Amino acid sequence: MNAKSLFICFFIVTPVAFAQIKNALYTGGDKQMVSSEESINYVSPHAYDVLKYNLYMDWYAVLQNESLRYNGIMEITFRPDATSPLDSINLDNDGVYLRVDSAFAYNRRLSLNSNGSRLIVYLDTNLVAGDTGVVRLYYHVTNPGLSNSSPQKGFYLYYRDGSTVFHTIAYTMSEPSDAHYWMPCYDDPSDKALSEISVRVPDGFVAASNGRLAATTNNHDGSITYDWVEDFPIATYLMCATVSQFAVVQGTFVRAPGDSIPVQYYVYPEDSAAAVSNGSCDVDSVISMIKFYSSIYGPYPFEKYAMTCIEPFYYGGMEHTTITTVKRNYEFDRRVVAHELAHHWWGDNVTLGTWKDIWLNEGFATYSEAMQQQHLSESDFHSEMQYYEAQFFGEYDTTKYAAYAPPPGLIFGLAEYYKGAWVLHMLRSIVGDSTFFDIMKTYRADFQFGNAVTTDFAGDVSKVTGSDMSWFFNEWIFSPGYPIYSYTYRRSGDTLNFTVEQNQVNAPFFKMPIDLGVYSGGTTSILHFTDSLQLQSVSFFFSGTIDSVSFDPSDKILKLTSPWSDSMTSPSPVTITSFPNPFSRSTTIQYVIAGDSKVTIEVYDILGRKIRSIEQGYQSAGFHDITFDAVGLASGAYLCRIVTAFGDRTTKILLEK
Repeated sequence: MNAKSLFICFFIVTPVAFAQIKNALYTGGDKQMVSSEESINYVSPHAYDVLKYNLYMDWYAVLQNESLRYNGIMEITFRPDATSPLDSINLDNDGVYLRVDSAFAYNRRLSLNSNGSRLIVYLDTNLVAGDTGVVRLYYHVTNPGLSNSSPQKGFYLYYRDGSTVFHTIAYTMSEPSDAHYWMPCYDDPSDKALSEISVRVPDGFVAASNGRLAATTNNHDGSITYDWVEDFPIATYLMCATVSQFAVVQGTFVRAPGDSIPVQYYVYPEDSAAAVSNGSCDVDSVISMIKFYSSIYGPYPFEKYAMTCIEPFYYGGMEHTTITTVKRNYEFDRRVVAHELAHHWWGDNVTLGTWKDIWLNEGFATYSEAMQQQHLSESDFHSEMQYYEAQFFGEYDTTKYAAYAPPPGLIFGLAEYYKGAWVLHMLRSIVGDSTFFDIMKTYRADFQFGNAVTTDFAGDVSKVTGSDMSWFFNEWIFSPGYPIYSYTYRRSGDTLNFTVEQNQVNAPFFKMPIDLGVYSGGTTSILHFTDSLQLQSVSFFFSGTIDSVSFDPSDKILKLTSPWSDSMTSPSPVTITSFPNPFSRSTTIQYVIAGDSKVTIEVYDILGRKIRSIEQGYQSAGFHDITFDAVGLASGAYLCRIVTAFGDRTTKILLEK
């Protein structure tokens, strides 16, 4: 039974002493490390590993509208790497929003140097491998967003105005790299750490943060301090604090006999009844989602799950570890809630190693959101996947990029969410449900509480399937685009001849297993083949009548299709393309010939002068490719021509050095 209760700011407040942050510089210590040694290869270069952030922030004055500045104390526990003695640590630096006033270790003042985007803290003792250091930083944050035209960043503050802001609120929002605007830190997802966050707030306000509530302290001056402790390593962009006059609705998820975690809605008091029960998504719904995800991915990994539901908030939701932030408009939206919850497996538990791998967070959470719908309704799942497809196609019409390493400004583009979700859906279709979920559980086991990059996930896919699946990721993640198929079929006796052509440009030819649905007298037969060429014909024995043939009838592939009609020409006997195009040094020239032929590849400059001739010799029908190296050539447009017994074709290539 899932018990739930409603209480409005009824935290037990005890008159215990203020927890003091300790000064120390000592050896020893430990933290839960990344489980894969390979992970160190993509950790951003810095000479130490953060073990814990211990943070105190005084938000009393800013919430009382007495000041736009708050003071903080940050204690960073760290360990040097093994390369050389460590005499300083580099932190991400802002200098406009956040300024470090002083630094100490063992009550000894340390020297500071602000160097552009880096803050250097000079240690008074060199540390070597095996040592553990602690520095304490005294700092302050000023919120320019309310005092001038500069936008708020990292730390957000809104005062009740009765029209658009109904409750005074202060919160942090960091993804991807804004944590250093509100707390001194090494602001990179690859260096995960434990955290303790304490916030002093006025009476009547509730401060929520990561992990478990270790203490609430009545300061007997009209303020309360909330102390939150996160016992598992998390990235800085997932750390947060959110403060307002919340009501808290609480349920319980039983993870195992004797092992229960709280499930909480932090909502405005007027929304508390709906959080208890609303017929759409309430605290019991969240508990059921945790149960579902646990059944397919393994146990929920953290000590609680909670959501703060706020406005203004200019995002749908943000998966801060154990304390998701949700825009108030979406607090009872099942899809948004499911998406942010899923991040606690994919993003919070297994965290991307670099921002180039953002699809590992967003694609995984988006597909999990869809699978949560599939758990309830197969038709809703199908509609959701069609929606993802349409949205991605709409973006790709104007903005073409690969899911891996998106260009500036597109780290949260639709390819990361919707194409990423489709990549997982296609992988699931290829390997089957049992193997797919084995892959997901293996991936989690290998990298939980650590970091992973795309090649780590691809490696686990190959490991679980027992075959090299790098081709799948090369096509769908490391390259842009999707297949655009045209197809036709003809019946000859008991033979069904099917021809398919891939028509996409500036994208690879996709190798994919294809299903054909053959409709005959009210029944459907599914035929299978693998397509990997620009132009391919296959034949099947089929003795029955054929009413129609459907390409990929179950929509297993992210694609566009169009059948040939009588008015369309037959597939060309010779085709040629190149990828990438434009290119900086070399490009792969890909071509298909309909029959056996001698082949010559010729390259001309824009004035028509032949500059290269590559004799390929006598080649069999089908797909071929060669690498064209442009060494010695100047930037510009060139024409690449294929000459065969069936004719010739020309394509333009663009060299950009």
